[in-house]
Amino acid sequence: MSDDPLRRKPGKGRPAIWASGGQRPPFDLRALGRATLHLSRAGVAPIHAWAARGLRRAAINVKNGVGRIPAGKLGRAERFVPSHLRVAAWVKTLAATLSHASATADEDVARGNALVAEIAPHLWQEASPAPEPAPAAEPSEVPPVTLPEPEPVEDDPLASIRGDLGGKAKASAPAIPIPPAAPPAPPGPLAEGAIQVSGYLIGWASVFVALPYGLGRSLWLWANGRDLKTIGLED
Repeated sequence: MSDDPLRRKPGKGRPAIWASGGQRPPFDLRALGRATLHLSRAGVAPIHAWAARGLRRAAINVKNGVGRIPAGKLGRAERFVPSHLRVAAWVKTLAATLSHASATADEDVARGNALVAEIAPHLWQEASPAPEPAPAAEPSEVPPVTLPEPEPVEDDPLASIRGDLGGKAKASAPAIPIPPAAPPAPPGPLAEGAIQVSGYLIGWASVFVALPYGLGRSLWLWANGRDLKTIGLED
């Protein structure tokens, strides 16, 4: 066996992956777990944010009457069908829940809070009070006008006919229109708490469902020479 004439150790002064002959960084199981969780959260949070913004736009469209079914086409089923205002409130509640889910999955706290603040405003904001109308000018005093009393008619052959027509006109008077449905009130403290808890649970449940995706992508990055310890630090 021949010795190195310069008595140098093999691989001295070169990176470890070059000295060992491999092209991949050292495999670290703990770093793999952190990278898997980071990539899973990074993949889930934008999906929830996109869905929350889309649902809020849909709620505004429904509130403005898009897709509303006229009452005449519903017939007797009208009493069982919720109003379009209530449907818009339901869609907006779902959007708020998904915004909390996105904020839970997103590691960027400021970005998650900004999304929640974007979706949170109520669809029916309180309008500013209208200005009071100016008082009307006092009319000038006008002397009363005395009208002559009508002369009594002895015999009116058309009186009975006019009475019958008047009765029919009263019978066929138009019905009082039904007032439009009032917009739902904003959610109270209990409903807000339920929305936040539901979003928290949905956010973490979706992250755990996406763990296989994060694991596969982490292994793919490691196989292509990416150090798992650096994943997530660049953010």
